[in-house]
Formats: sequence, structure tokens, C-alpha cells
Amino acid sequence: MSQVEFPLSRETRPLSLFVVAALASTALLACGDEGKERGDADAADATCVRESRPENGTRYVVVSRPYGEDGMPATTWEVLELAPDGSLAVTGKLFEMGRATGGMVAFTPDGEIGLVAQEDGSLGVFRIGPSGDVTVLHEALTGDFYAGEVVIGEAGTDAFVLSENWRNNGGGVFRVSIGCDGSIEDEGLLAAAKLPRGLLWTAGGAVVAAHDLGDSELALDIHLVADGNFASPVSSTTLFPDRDAIVASMATTADERFVLLGDNSDFSGVENRVGVARITSGAVEAVQVLTPLLDPYAIATSPFDDAAIVVSGFGDAIFKLTYDPASTTTPFVVDGELEYLGADPQLPADLVQITRGDLLGLVLIGENQGVRRVRFDGEGGVTDLGVTATGDSFKAIPGAIGVQP
Repeated sequence: MSQVEFPLSRETRPLSLFVVAALASTALLACGDEGKERGDADAADATCVRESRPENGTRYVVVSRPYGEDGMPATTWEVLELAPDGSLAVTGKLFEMGRATGGMVAFTPDGEIGLVAQEDGSLGVFRIGPSGDVTVLHEALTGDFYAGEVVIGEAGTDAFVLSENWRNNGGGVFRVSIGCDGSIEDEGLLAAAKLPRGLLWTAGGAVVAAHDLGDSELALDIHLVADGNFASPVSSTTLFPDRDAIVASMATTADERFVLLGDNSDFSGVENRVGVARITSGAVEAVQVLTPLLDPYAIATSPFDDAAIVVSGFGDAIFKLTYDPASTTTPFVVDGELEYLGADPQLPADLVQITRGDLLGLVLIGENQGVRRVRFDGEGGVTDLGVTATGDSFKAIPGAIGVQP
């Protein structure tokens, strides 16, 4: 298969590179006593209970295909099928929505509704059925935000949109509600912020990556939010004191003891790095910085709390980190590159991970003209399972990626 060299610099892509899009599939959707039947005009105001989809079975992966045959911008999306045994297959099912050159598709717990931040700051919203057929609900939904990332709320009835700008240009955390029918209502700004670049849920609340959030002090990197009060973080800290970092990736360990931030700034003169902060009861504090790590575009941590991987986009590499939860000063150590099955990665980018069922620990990584699968083995190792090709032209370059929970 020929490889396409695509002439995009880091400055012209969302956070770094080409990405892969999203998994979606069937699920159980139940409306509560106050709810409306799907399709009812008032369904957006209904109280929905979105039950988690089964842990096993077929999952659908949705990826954007942001380039046409001639390399020009495109708005095509593709559905891939992830079998219960972990094998990945191209289905040939395509649909049109907005354009997304990177990022991750967020799914409701039932795996039915997918949302993604698109290149123009809008949200793309779709429903995926039991056979992988997609209905686009909102081709390009706009609001007061300029969407850079979207994260589903823990109950699946709302989503949180990160507007990745400075405060004076609308930067902040916004909330939208998700109706039983998949309709979206903009609930407005929860907290102003400077360059919010990540949001993850923990048992103690939310962890947000931003230079400031709500009423926090300035020149920070990580914020701990309790009780949904984004406007007043309970704790904040600085991981990169030089203030030159551009956050490209974020992950928490499965035990929720540590959060990792990847800095891939190309302008600072400081070598790229991964910062690590400890999460304790009501506090977050800086622990260590791993450097150099070229272009840490995406990070995944083992569900078995024994390893992590860092995807180096411009390094064409995937690095393994060992994880020792007992260490108070150096919980993570760089352990070299993975041993690849077949060709080395080519511009690897965004990733999504299976966190439930028999495929626990499987990670899907978008790269040039394919999707690579790697898996945490539960014994401190990480195994590369190779690349599933998506084609051999510009059209085959994946952008955003997502997988059903």
C-alpha cells in the first residue's frame, strides 16, 4: 500500500495530526416517566435514562475522512466494525456531516448518540443503529461556543463543550443537554477559561486542563472540579512553569491517582514533554515531567494500572511508559518504543480505548491510511496488533475517531 505524504504543518491542524473517528452502535434507550417518545417535538425536554450498552458484542467505529481523492477538504465519515474478538473491518458505510480533521467522537452510554467537535467550531451529532446505519441529526450545530472538544456527562443526558480560546474570545466550558430524540439544547457557559484543552471525569469530580478556569488564579495547567462547579475549582496547579506548553493530550490512570498532560508546542524552544500530577482528596499537585517526548499527541493508560502509551505524531512512534502507583516521585518511566507488527506507525494521531468487557484494554489509533490496534495485556506489557488499512489515497486518511462504550 502506498503512503501519502500530506502537506499539513502542525500549525494548520487542530491539535496536531490526522485522526480517526468514532465507534458507534446499538443500545437501549429508555425515557423516564416524564419523557416523550422518540420523535416527539418536546423530546429535548424529556428526562432520559440512557442505560449502558452491553459490555460485549459488535461495536461500530466512526472515523472522519476529511480529504477527498484530490486532497481537497471533504465532509465524509465512515463506519468501521469492531467484532467481539477485537478484529476491525471496513464496512463501506459512508455518510456526510461536518468536517473534522482530528479529535474524538463522544458517545452516550448506550452508544446510540455521537457528538464531535468539527473544524468550524460546530458540533456534529448523529444516531447509529444496530446495523451500523447512521442518521445525521445535526450536520453543524452552532452555539455561543467554538467547539474544540466535547465530553459526554456521566449520566449521558448532557455534554460538556470546551471552547478552546482565550477568555476574551469566548474560551470556556459550556454545557448542552441531549434529548431523548438526540436533539441538542445549548445550556450556556458554565465557566470562562483560557485555552481549555481537556476534561476527564473521576470519582471525585472532573479534572480540567486549562491555563485558568472560572475564578482560579492565572498561569496554571490542571484544575480539580467538585459538584459540577466549574466556576470555582477546589484545587489547581502548574505542571509547566515556563508557561510555553500547548496541551495536546490528557489521560488519567484507571485508579484515578494521576493525570498526564502532553505538551507538543512547536514554538517554545522547550523540548516536548509529558507532565504528571497527583490527584488526592480535594487536591491536585505536580509530581514529575517526562522529557523529551516528541509530539505527545495522544495518551492512553492501562486499565490494569501497570503501563501507559504515548503516541508521538511527528515521531512516527508509540512509546510505552511503566507505571508504579506506589512511587511518590517518579510513578512513570519511559520504557522505549513498542515492538510493531508490520510497518512502523505513520503519523499516528488520536486514539480511543475500550474500557469494558472482553476487549478491555484495546486501543484504536488513527494513522495515515489506517487504524492501528494495540492492547494492554494486564501483565505490564503492551502488544501491537497491526494496522487495518482504510485505503491508499488522500481519501483514506482518517481524522476524528470514536468508539461505542
